[in-house]
Amino acid sequence: MASRICPYCREKIQRQALVCRCCKRDLPELPPARGRGHWLPVLVFTAALVAGGAVVVAEFFRERRNWLD
Repeated sequence: MASRICPYCREKIQRQALVCRCCKRDLPELPPARGRGHWLPVLVFTAALVAGGAVVVAEFFRERRNWLD
């Protein structure tokens, strides 16, 4: 069973507890659990952004060669 530490009395309590069993104080809400796998869409977006930038730069240099002729 998962546990956490009470921020007031520093005793070990259950993770889902709303009130500390030792000091009887209301506990702050737990932060929402971060979803796993959120890095994959960010990675794909970043790769697409970098690839798009590379295409734009390559096309710019290809056109620049025509300017010099």
